[in-house]
This record gives sequence, structure tokens and C-alpha cells, in this order.
Amino acid sequence: MTSAQLPDEISDLSAREETAKTFGQFLEEKWTAVCRGLATDQWETETVLEDLREVLHPWGARPVGTRCEPPSFVSADGFPAELSVSWKAGRPEVRILFESLGTDGTPLGCQEAGRELTRRLAGRPGTDVARYLDIEDLFITSAPDRYRATIWHSLAWRPGKRPHYKVYLNPQVQGLDRAYDVQAEAMRRLGLAEAWEPVGRRGEELAERGHELELMALDLDGGDTSRVKVYFRHLPMQMGELDTVAELAHRYEPARAARARAVIYGRDNGAVSNEPMTCLAFREGAPGPQEANVYLRLPDNTGSDEEAAERIARLMELEGIDPRPHAEILRQLTEGQPERAGALQELCSYRTISPEMPADIGVYLRFSTYTAPRPEH
Repeated sequence: MTSAQLPDEISDLSAREETAKTFGQFLEEKWTAVCRGLATDQWETETVLEDLREVLHPWGARPVGTRCEPPSFVSADGFPAELSVSWKAGRPEVRILFESLGTDGTPLGCQEAGRELTRRLAGRPGTDVARYLDIEDLFITSAPDRYRATIWHSLAWRPGKRPHYKVYLNPQVQGLDRAYDVQAEAMRRLGLAEAWEPVGRRGEELAERGHELELMALDLDGGDTSRVKVYFRHLPMQMGELDTVAELAHRYEPARAARARAVIYGRDNGAVSNEPMTCLAFREGAPGPQEANVYLRLPDNTGSDEEAAERIARLMELEGIDPRPHAEILRQLTEGQPERAGALQELCSYRTISPEMPADIGVYLRFSTYTAPRPEH
């Protein structure tokens, strides 16, 4: 009997086993499966798992259950974490993005748990939270909205290196109409007012064209060269319009990006309605955004997770990146799972650094842990 023919009771049992685990157990298993797919050193993998356990504490000890309260904006089903793998110059990096859960099941509790974690990270080697503390007051509120970002974090690890951390903040925290004011003040305090200016002065135009300012991320690395990344969500629009934000970046290559879109979307024109994203990266001393990372959404765009994997593999091959580790990651994550377990690959990211180098390509993995979708905000 093939996995597509598994009876309902076996499929349901698999789902019950997953939701009976703690968040920490669930995410450690997924992280370990990704690392097996990349054939990372087992001792190194175990060492980084210690870091993962610490950043998920204390909420990582809770059962996953059948829903997350409050539902997180990280994932469509409300699950508070996603994993991703990025190939930079052909070398993989494993990341986890998550929202810390508070003790009271409220968005305010999640916000306060995120603030507390940021302060705990201050003691990590190479980690500095001073720049975050300079802007924190702009991104907190006494009444955070449900189904929106509070204060999120990510842990990123490249084999052979120490983990790096980022904090993610919500410019819409004081309302969508004030998002550009909040972002501009944050950039001023971070010494990036000049770099932000060519983007900020076009804010009204970008919003009218359907490019919504949604998130910012701050590297928590020491030194003045750490990045600030600003994310835009693209509402339904024509495919060519997706370049509007990315073309503000110095190193963006429209022709290569158009090729990547054609591969991932299976076409080179028409409307795009599944809300892809673009991220602009800023560093102190630069006159504007240096790089643009486009995030192309896969569900509702491909017929199956297998088709999504084939398109990602094709894009990797075009960029001279070996697609076999990506295939092995998927095999490790889906081994023993029913075929109808749901789409695993949520986003494919694409960023060009120079015409001579392969693009950075990332795959974002979400696990369809809960059966009920997250309510819309």
C-alpha cells in the first residue's frame, strides 16, 4: 500500500503524535532533519541544538496541541515558527524564525516574552542588543493586534560558524497609516536616515501601488556593519510591478530576477495574487538600500509540493547551485509522513549580489501543524 493510500486512522494518528509533542521537541526534530539533509557534522548540530533550546525557553516545554493561542502571524495556520535554508555563495545556512509565546495567551504576552528574550540574548558571544534598545519603544504597545507580528526572533547557523540572531519588529504597531513615520524614526536613530530617504519619500506612492510596509529586522551582531532589513508585502498586482520595490536597491538585477520569477511561477507575466514579499537591506554609510531579496510564494502557485521542489531545483541549477541537498532535506522531513500532509515549501527567496556570483536562494518551510487556518485580521 502506498502512502497515498494510507487509511484515515493512520494519518490522524500521525497528526496526533505531532501535536502531543512539545514545541521544543517538534522544532528540534525538524531542525535535526534539515541538518541530516545537509549532512552537517553531528557534534556541531547537537551544539547548536543547545542554543535552540535556550531561545525557545520557557514556552518550548509546552505541548504543541491542536492550536496556538494566540495564533501567530508567522504561519498561515497560527503555528509560531518556520524553518528555512539559504544557500549563500552555494553554502547552506539553516535558520529558524519564531514568535515567543507569553504565559497568558495574549498578543501582549507574546510581545513581552519577545522583549525578555532580546535581553537574554545580550550575553551571547558576538551579540549586541544596544541598537535594538535604542528603538524598542517605537515598536511596543499596550494593546498589540491579534494575528500581527509582535517581537519575533531568528537564529541562523552556517556550519563551522557561531549562531547569529535577528529581531523582527512591526512598523504597523501604531497603525498602518503611521508605519512610515515609525520606520523613518527608527532609521534615524540607527544612523540610517540617509539610506532610508530614497525609499521613505516614495512611501505614499508605494502604498498606492499595493506595496505594503510590513516588517523590519535588525541584526543583533556587534559592530556598525550589521544590517537593517525592511520587508514589503505585495498585494495583488501584475508580475512586472513586483520589481518596483526591489529596483530601489543598488545591487538588484531585474533580468535575473525576472528569470527567477518565471521559473518559480511557471510564467513570465500576468497577475500575482498570493502576496509575495520584497526585503531591502540597509547598512550605515550607504546612500540607499544595497540589496533586495524577493520572496516568491509557492502555495496556490504550484500543483503540488513536488512541483514546487522541481521549480526550486531548476532555479538552483540555473544559478550553479547543487539542488541535491535541497531534495535530501525534503526527503528527511517527509519520511514516514502521509503524502497529503500539506505543502511544506512556503517561499523561495532570491537575491543577487553581483553579476559574477550565483544568487542567494532560500527555501522557507512551514509544517501545516494545525488543521484550522489562522483567522484573517
